[in-house]
Amino acid sequence: MQRLSLFATGLVVGTSVIAQEAMAQDAATGPQSDAAGNEIIVTAQKREQRLIDVPISIIAKTGLELQNAGINDFNDITARVPNLVINETPANKQITIRGIGTTGNSFSFEQSVALFVDGIYGGRNRQYNQPFLDIERLEVLRGPQGALFGRNTGAGAISITTARPTQELSAEAFAEYEVRTESLNTTAIVNGPLTDTLAIRIAARYADENGWLFNETLDRAEPQTENFVGRVSMLWEPADNVEIFGKLEYSEVDIIGSPFELVRGGERPDYVKNSDDTLSPERDNADALNGVLQIDIGLGDHTLTAITGYSGYDFAQAFNIQGQSPTRLVAENAEEFTQWSQEVRLLSPTDGAFDYVIGGYYEWSESLVDRAQIFDFPPPFSPRTPDQIVERRFDQQTDVLSAFVQANWRFADQFSLGAGLRWTRISKEAEVEGTTTSFIVPPGAPVPPPGVLPRVTPIFLDGEFSESSFAPSASLNWTPDRNLTAYVRYARGEKGGAFSEFQGVTEATFFLEPEFSDLFEIGIKAQFPEVRGFLNVIAYTTDYSDLQRSALNIDTAEFITSNAAGARTRGVEIEGGFSPVDGLTLSAAVAYLDAFYTSFPNGPCTVDNPDANAPGGCAQDRSGDPLENAPEWTGNVAADFDRPVSDTLRVFANATLNFQSDVQFREFGDPLTVQDAFSKTDIRVGFGDIDRGWQLALLVRNLFEERTSSLIFPTFPIGLGPADRVHLPDPLRSFTIQARVAF
Repeated sequence: MQRLSLFATGLVVGTSVIAQEAMAQDAATGPQSDAAGNEIIVTAQKREQRLIDVPISIIAKTGLELQNAGINDFNDITARVPNLVINETPANKQITIRGIGTTGNSFSFEQSVALFVDGIYGGRNRQYNQPFLDIERLEVLRGPQGALFGRNTGAGAISITTARPTQELSAEAFAEYEVRTESLNTTAIVNGPLTDTLAIRIAARYADENGWLFNETLDRAEPQTENFVGRVSMLWEPADNVEIFGKLEYSEVDIIGSPFELVRGGERPDYVKNSDDTLSPERDNADALNGVLQIDIGLGDHTLTAITGYSGYDFAQAFNIQGQSPTRLVAENAEEFTQWSQEVRLLSPTDGAFDYVIGGYYEWSESLVDRAQIFDFPPPFSPRTPDQIVERRFDQQTDVLSAFVQANWRFADQFSLGAGLRWTRISKEAEVEGTTTSFIVPPGAPVPPPGVLPRVTPIFLDGEFSESSFAPSASLNWTPDRNLTAYVRYARGEKGGAFSEFQGVTEATFFLEPEFSDLFEIGIKAQFPEVRGFLNVIAYTTDYSDLQRSALNIDTAEFITSNAAGARTRGVEIEGGFSPVDGLTLSAAVAYLDAFYTSFPNGPCTVDNPDANAPGGCAQDRSGDPLENAPEWTGNVAADFDRPVSDTLRVFANATLNFQSDVQFREFGDPLTVQDAFSKTDIRVGFGDIDRGWQLALLVRNLFEERTSSLIFPTFPIGLGPADRVHLPDPLRSFTIQARVAF
């Protein structure tokens, strides 16, 4: 930890010096660029802009960067984006930016970090499960983005732009093979014209991956993953002022086994997982279909854009929550989800003193969730203990209508004022029904036992609501030249109201109010054309009210949902890089985060709290305590080398150090659910032809085999010790051979 603090202090001091030098420079003509000298273009404000011109904290990565680093899905990008944490829970993903995200395993909650793929909104955690394919650019927007991106962006947003068809005939094939797990990942892309005005692009990805953990009970590696993604995109330009883009994408993911393992109190993960295949086959099967139709029409100097989107998926999973044998708790989940959306917007030109974007948005979605849990309670609770089967069905429909405007006024040579506003109305109706079936049986007896009548507790709840809100934003920007921008910004974000479908839900806990966030941010973005360098320094503070929280009730093993907490996150984010000599690029990104509850008087207790199983439950005041999934320090340092060694051959190498300070995973501050500080090193070396038509590389991830977990949570109170925990171990050292050919 001391090393991390010393590193960050040095980087901050160095940053201040460089920023002062940038402000003293004369105006330059070079573009905003990354450390390799490439112009960084983003679409964070609904139009293509240079990164330096956007008053938002953004990390942008190209598709080639992601592919070279072996980043194939969302779980892999956290090491390259400070202040972004993605956890894989037994049922869902949890995405956190600057310490704020959606907690618990609810299928009815939407994420606090919204996903946009080619402009289409995805707020469900299952929409983050799709592998990456043929990506042009990935943008991580940190902080509330309500004015332009809408609801459920209170913590931030992730925007992905896929590659579009062009009139140039081309093809590409990429393959990587991981030696230790014998896993294969392949991608193929074909692009070209069908006519003078119509182009097509076809991309497909297939992966067959073996797990990095060994299941001794079943004598196999887990999790075993097989996935396929296929996409067809077309671009039609029937007239000089008309462009029509269409995309259809299908994906399948099949997973056998899970990476979770039980760790007894005081032990570290040993990377051996035990499970009982009789009760829990541990599977996860999903397929998804996504479609986009975007029409851009030039109306003089303006552009009218209409985007129609479809997103649908269904999945089924079963898993042993505790990762032990014999199985004590089995969960089965299934969901069918359908979403249609329509956005229309008008963009003005940007060559005058005033520019704007104005638009409207409508969305309809439906989610049908089926959940079941089987509890097999063993001693030492009593000689006869109640076994339970809990079944739930949750049906929800959502309608969203919104209108938005964003405008910029350049009122002086070096100053501009930006302002945005979005009005949103959300309407939801939902019902949950199910039963809890309890048996009183001797330990190990069959369920249901012969001649024993169960106690059946039914539940039925339904409700509806409609809410409206405004999300404003404003920024004051200073741009003395095209190589320097400084800004101050305010923004409000909202996470819409929700219904709960958790086991144990009551009429009092069925509905959750919306949560709100208010951001104040100051930043400076500079570039240095002489060394092909850039530097971004951003400081912020954000207050959150009525946080939607799901917390485990230790006494009943049920999740309790409520608008329980207020929180504040504040910190500094720094990203920079430069090229001291041709062929060598040095870069670094670091984030400091101070995230804590400002009010959480009825926080949940830890499992080893003396009052954890007291009648009526247990609560503790967590006001002032750190937030979960909010490490104080995150960052990375990298060196890239790429030089020709002959007229036809080039060599390249990369070394990246990723680091993170301690992180608490649970909302009740359990000292045994903390991952200690760590650092990991990845290296990549290879060679290819000078025209980049082919290349061969070796990627080694986690070079020094650091043992870490990306999630830790307590076992449920069904006969295990209070210090027992379930871990999600991260992969150890891996060796991946990469090959690419393009023509």
